[in-house]
Amino acid sequence: MGISECDDLFPSIGSQQPWLMQSHRRPKYEREFMNPYNHCILNRKIPQLKWKLCLGCFEGWLLLVDELTKETFFLHRNLDLKLKVCLPSLRGESLEDLGGCVVSSSPLSRSCMVTFVGRTKDIIVYCRPNINARWTKLSLSIDSEAHHRFTGQVVRYNGKIYALHGGAVTNRIVVIHEDSLLMGDCTYIILLMPIAIYGTHHLVVSSHHMFLVSVSNSNEGQGFPASCIIHRVELSDYTWKRVESIGGCVFFLGGTQSSVLSPYQAGAQRDCIYIANQYYGEGIYKICMQDQIISLSLLLKWPGRWRSQLCWLMPTRVYHSWTRKREMYSLTHAIGTDKSDATHVHEEEKKKEKCRVDIARPWADMPTELMELLLRRLYLMDCLCLTSVCKAWNSLSNLIQSSKVHPWFMYTTNDKSCLWRLFDPVYGKEYSIDMTWLGFSQDISFQYSKDGWLLVLKEGKYFFLINPLTRECIDLPEKDHYYRFVGMSFSSSPTNSDCVVLVVSSYERHFLEISTWKPGEDEWSNMKFYYRFCCPVPGNPVFTGGKFYYYPFRGKLSVYDPNKRTLQTFKTKAPLEIDENATKIMQGYLMESMGDLITVFRESPEDRLRIFQLDQQKMAWSELDGLGDFNIFLNHRTSLAKPFLEKRCPNPIYLSQFADEHCKSIASYSLETIKCQPADRSALKEPTNCIWIEHSRRA
Repeated sequence: MGISECDDLFPSIGSQQPWLMQSHRRPKYEREFMNPYNHCILNRKIPQLKWKLCLGCFEGWLLLVDELTKETFFLHRNLDLKLKVCLPSLRGESLEDLGGCVVSSSPLSRSCMVTFVGRTKDIIVYCRPNINARWTKLSLSIDSEAHHRFTGQVVRYNGKIYALHGGAVTNRIVVIHEDSLLMGDCTYIILLMPIAIYGTHHLVVSSHHMFLVSVSNSNEGQGFPASCIIHRVELSDYTWKRVESIGGCVFFLGGTQSSVLSPYQAGAQRDCIYIANQYYGEGIYKICMQDQIISLSLLLKWPGRWRSQLCWLMPTRVYHSWTRKREMYSLTHAIGTDKSDATHVHEEEKKKEKCRVDIARPWADMPTELMELLLRRLYLMDCLCLTSVCKAWNSLSNLIQSSKVHPWFMYTTNDKSCLWRLFDPVYGKEYSIDMTWLGFSQDISFQYSKDGWLLVLKEGKYFFLINPLTRECIDLPEKDHYYRFVGMSFSSSPTNSDCVVLVVSSYERHFLEISTWKPGEDEWSNMKFYYRFCCPVPGNPVFTGGKFYYYPFRGKLSVYDPNKRTLQTFKTKAPLEIDENATKIMQGYLMESMGDLITVFRESPEDRLRIFQLDQQKMAWSELDGLGDFNIFLNHRTSLAKPFLEKRCPNPIYLSQFADEHCKSIASYSLETIKCQPADRSALKEPTNCIWIEHSRRA
């Protein structure tokens, strides 16, 4: 078969850019190729791949297995059957028990060795093409606990195989000496990971470094990626270091294996990560490390099960025209201040300077009645600035209460600054808050907000309660962060004596630790509970009626009483019945509204948002047709339902995502039109560290 014919089958051979290949269920020889850059999707019928599963792509070679005969072989990407390297048959092995695969060298080399690690099983399966007549299978006893097993994620570097290992939380890496496998044995060491989060972990080998990319999702492993934490491991002494850059490279994660390219090879912006969520996600996400923005790059047509295998196809040679270099230059310098906007702002300042008029009468003489009329028409930031006009206005009471207060979108960027950014979703204005006294914003993660206060986590273990507008800060006791945190909340402003801060941790399978703190206490109060419903939950626990409510997707409704220190589980019918084998994403948000418990669900990104209210007497969910005079502000950490103030924005639902490339407006959803604005989901960009916050109306 000639190269020209292959160009019609494999688009990645004719154009030097990465493609994601996905197998359709039917027909078995059809493949779908997806371009993460321009949203292009191509369908190809490839007879050579009929009934074949692709287990990986290694330097231009496809590792294939026949689903019917279990015949296993390497086939070059030019699809020439003469360039076929046979391997022993995998007959007798369950393909779903086999995780990721690594190859030591070119399949044409006699020293080549192919190694699989198990998926949810502690097994190693390996062979040498053209030498071994059968696969060698080793069962390992790495952990006596039944729920700690290989996850299937594996990479190879310098004669060693690195495989992720763990249970509900992946917390270690098994380092296997490849030479020991040739002796029929398996020599390994255990490398503890620096972080324990519920999400997906990916190992990537780039140049002389190995990176651990940890991605947590918005709903405990499902939904939109919420944060991305990167560590680099020094392979000489196995020490970890958290980094904010991936060395200018571009990572392609998910599917059968992870790949890395330089920005010139990839034809993409540097320090970007493209991740395909194969199991719980619905598309390819782009994570830009320079500005900490996550966006949906491409929507997958066939999301879900392992049989719908995903495989990244990397360019086989490096070629760039001057046009491509100019495009790369523009991409690399795309982030920054818009000069046209800066010039416009400068001109506006000049006009304001010319329009200034000297006023002889002092502002302090303004009658109180006029001040009250003025306050009713001012918004939060303008109201806060009034106190700096004159000393007399500092004594005005209830200044904020008279202003139009609605939740604001707070987020940080990865510019190594100490600025927190506030965005007004109604008027599209942005403000910055200097938090130099707290440290770099990249070390801070927002966890929960209420009454104008934020529960933040610094460097993964230090808790603070902060009011960013008043600069008040309360240190909380340090908490062991070895266990994964699965929920955080607090009942009211910490200036109230009855405030309770709640942290839910998972330390073993089916066990929860609930820790509480009250103002004046020096340490956490810990309670441990057996909890068999360890499944994803829509957001953090919500406090109402003196209790914290915690709701899994398919489980029961759990209620924690901080006064009695009891955890009750109620049998409630889930708002939406989800099949255990469902391949769609479930997005859910839990919130309190006027004492009622509200949840917003969406079965998949294409479906409409549905709103349910809990009848606390019957412990049953009922669907609502609308919200009345309320707006909803959705976020995976804190969601709010508040009376709306603007008649021009009836009944919208605000999302914690920017609707445009320049982050000038917030995405919204209308219950009347059942449409999202913007309609193109690829335009949505979500900061990795963001939350909705409202200012307290307390006196």
